[in-house]
Amino acid sequence: MKRTFLRLWLVVLGTLTLAGALLPGTALAVEKPGGKQSYAVTIGQVASTGTTPTGKEFSRLAMYYFDADGTVRQGFWFWSWSQGYPAATIRPTSAGCDNCAIHTAGGFQTGAEVKELRGRYTVTGDKLAVAWDNGATENWVVTKPETGISVISLTGSNYGANVGQGYGSNIRNTVAVQLKDIPKKYYPGRYAYNAYDAKTGKLVSGTGTSGINLSLPQWKECNDNCLSAAVEITDPNSKACTACKPGEQRAIRYYLASEGGRKNFYEHFCTCLLQGTSTCYTGGSHLKPQLQVIDDAGKFRGWVGVEAQHRIANRGTIAVHWYTDV
Repeated sequence: MKRTFLRLWLVVLGTLTLAGALLPGTALAVEKPGGKQSYAVTIGQVASTGTTPTGKEFSRLAMYYFDADGTVRQGFWFWSWSQGYPAATIRPTSAGCDNCAIHTAGGFQTGAEVKELRGRYTVTGDKLAVAWDNGATENWVVTKPETGISVISLTGSNYGANVGQGYGSNIRNTVAVQLKDIPKKYYPGRYAYNAYDAKTGKLVSGTGTSGINLSLPQWKECNDNCLSAAVEITDPNSKACTACKPGEQRAIRYYLASEGGRKNFYEHFCTCLLQGTSTCYTGGSHLKPQLQVIDDAGKFRGWVGVEAQHRIANRGTIAVHWYTDV
């Protein structure tokens, strides 16, 4: 009887040793996507190029946090095209340049609600699968373009999101780069948008390449919280500022502002739309909330962002974009 009990105990002990996870207080670590804990992410639903948007499209700007126990959480800002978001005035101004107020999409200003989701994730090879607690699922492909930063690109979801890009590192989320310290270079990128064509009254969609060019000499440091530039459009084939009348100068006024942290406020408009002698525009400027992309070394690499220029439901533009040197 003693021998039988001893044999049984040795089998049980061997099973516990092999399983490991059965011991109290232990858990198997899950591989983080690209080996990175936090990602700055832009994600949304954009109608396919050439098709008519439904009016139910959306964009979301978020930070994803992946923990070693297989859980994931995100803090995010959300804009639905079926709802209007009046512009919000932020604290920084362009004092030192043209002394104007600067705006962002309603819901991104300081004090606005930051929503949260939690869920679980798995990584299989270069595939990342996320299952949120509200039933939403996302699938991403993971790449490691260089040491210190990884990229996730959306391949599908079960709730309409069809465009997404995120950049991850292991730097603390509290680390941000001041505007004056951002390298003054060109940050290329891509965008996907849904828009209302005021000339035809139709909803349209599309994708394209673009960028933020801080190397232009027109960019000035207005103050510690704002950079600004007025850039004339010299390309006769450019589709920018087509609202300008014949003979009017076609130029774009840009603002890039910060209140500290990774949140940046990007705004621009065509200067021909200014009224009278005013240098400050109060019309429908392009409002682009953005989050800084920072690598493991704390180096600034660009932005992920959205456009939420729809003060009235299903009008203006709603889009996702990313501008980085990665």
